[in-house]
Amino acid sequence: VIQLTPRNMDNELYLVDLRSRELIHVSPHEEESQFGPPAWLPDGSSFFFATDCGREFVGIARYDLAARRWEYVIETEWDASCSIDWEGRALVVATNEEGYTRLRRYDPRTLAELGEIPLPGRGVAAVELSRDGRLAALSYTSSSVPGDVWLYGVEDGTLRRLTRSPGEVPEAEFVEPELHRFRSFDGESIPAFVYRPRGVSGPPPVIVYIHGGPEAQFVPSFNPLIQYFVHRGYAVVAPNVRGSTGYGKRYHHLDDVEKRLDAVRDLEALHDWLPSVGLDPRRAALMGGSYGGFMVLAGLAFQPERWAAGVDVVGIASFVTFLENTAPWRRAFREREYGSLEHHRGFLERISPLTHADRIRAPLFIIHGTNDPRVPVDEAKQIYEAVRRRGVPAELLIYEDEGHGLQKLKNR
Repeated sequence: VIQLTPRNMDNELYLVDLRSRELIHVSPHEEESQFGPPAWLPDGSSFFFATDCGREFVGIARYDLAARRWEYVIETEWDASCSIDWEGRALVVATNEEGYTRLRRYDPRTLAELGEIPLPGRGVAAVELSRDGRLAALSYTSSSVPGDVWLYGVEDGTLRRLTRSPGEVPEAEFVEPELHRFRSFDGESIPAFVYRPRGVSGPPPVIVYIHGGPEAQFVPSFNPLIQYFVHRGYAVVAPNVRGSTGYGKRYHHLDDVEKRLDAVRDLEALHDWLPSVGLDPRRAALMGGSYGGFMVLAGLAFQPERWAAGVDVVGIASFVTFLENTAPWRRAFREREYGSLEHHRGFLERISPLTHADRIRAPLFIIHGTNDPRVPVDEAKQIYEAVRRRGVPAELLIYEDEGHGLQKLKNR
């Protein structure tokens, strides 16, 4: 049983004896740590799981049921997860290497590496093993593959595509991103994926595409909106600003509570870096959803001289009103990351874009759903009214049949 705790990015792992009802606490720990689901050996003597307890990145541990203790058995330089086939022939470890997936097979008893499961290309994959471990089904997506299934034969090494998602655009027309890093104000190295339009002369205009979360990571999976923009002549830069997951505990916690605006300053450094990769900083727009929407509004408010436009999708305009009006369970969940109304109200008000709406001067496009249970729609309405009063070009698009983001094809 996995149980979330009141702390950010933290959970507990318990083992329940179904006969005696004894509860075994697998994961006693002090610092914030994550514990993944178990991958059992067939005889039930032990299981593997992913955890970052006591280390920077998520490694693979083995729990010994008789000894009632665990130890790390596979440590990587990136976050990892694991699964095992029913017969216990192979332990498959997936690592997230700068957003790209890599799959390796290990002998679950000796931990000797048995080889790598090849992917169709550089992308993001999940694996499901057959009961006898002879086959591995891969759910795979990349910048050019919307999401399909491949079958890998462990014994003969064959990789065969089983599905082909319908689409009128040939895969060859999609653009692969380049992975870069730039230095922020304090020397921190910030990763960013750069999608370049083809056949464009001179530095192209730029859309900076900011992920939500903030406990999330932009990975190079298929993104039709990004590909649309690139096809229309825009470059798209998708950064993983500080606070993103996938780069270790230290990096993930660099934007906690009082450090919130340090992540916004990463956008300032990104803007300064654009000319070095041949992009036009004078025509750079911000776009993001949810927490990414907050980042858009914050960039426009705190760096008004830098950004030419903004697109805010279901974003947070005020941390105070957001926490006051979101669902109670959601408030408890998000206060762990943003700070609490009880202890940080003044600070949350100071860093909210709504407080500084008089500084926003770039055209702003706001999209929201009426039924959003996470970020209430009033966040969109109040920032729209605040900038419109000052004569800033703004458009508000509210969908009565949507929630936290646009899900319906007709609305997209």
